[in-house]
Amino acid sequence: SSGINAEYGEVQERHAQQASQLSSTALHVQCLQAENEKLSQVIAALTSAHKTETETQKFRNLLVFRQYKDYHEDMRREMAMRYEQLVASCVQDAIFLSSKNAELTAENTELKKKLRHFTM
Repeated sequence: SSGINAEYGEVQERHAQQASQLSSTALHVQCLQAENEKLSQVIAALTSAHKTETETQKFRNLLVFRQYKDYHEDMRREMAMRYEQLVASCVQDAIFLSSKNAELTAENTELKKKLRHFTM
């Protein structure tokens, strides 16, 4: 009877240890679940913040590109206008010089005639 009592006491002690371990494990699982929930919330917040930042950066990049494109388009138009003005100025100079050349050629011819007249 005392052997059975000792064995029964050992079983009860192991049962108490296992119950304590089970309680400790259950508490540990609860802590891990709470930590998991908290980390899931952090990940969701970080994902949302990242998405917002990505959209903001995309908007900024598009805005900078549009400004860059507009600037270069303005520069292209300005250069084209300067080129057209330069060509018009060159044409006017060419016309003026051609007219002046014809005038001077006529004057030169007239002076040569006068010079021949005096030398004869």
